[in-house]
Amino acid sequence: MPPKPLGADYVNNCLVSAGYTWCEILNKCVRLWEEMCEYPSNCLTWNDGCNICQLVEGESGMELGACSEMYCFTQGMPFCQVVRPEQLHLIPEGLGQVQTPEMIIDPMPPVINPFLGDGH
Repeated sequence: MPPKPLGADYVNNCLVSAGYTWCEILNKCVRLWEEMCEYPSNCLTWNDGCNICQLVEGESGMELGACSEMYCFTQGMPFCQVVRPEQLHLIPEGLGQVQTPEMIIDPMPPVINPFLGDGH
């Protein structure tokens, strides 16, 4: 990392004097008037770069529900892992690694009766 200029005010490696604030959700510095620090409203499952969390609607927008609790040696970039099928056309450009329709998890996978087998 290059040396920081003298007299610059950094908090969490964000240049405060340039209007940047650390966004824990997106795991990066943002200018709040350019980019909101919140979970996408069209996302069902959020990957924070390590753990996968369910998103639920709360009083102030989308909030984290149940999450996996894995220990990660490296933190990846957060992204929406599963998008609401009815809102695929609302995905903004540059949101990150948004899954394509063929990658969306089917909420009702086929049930295989273990006593009858899978038909083979």
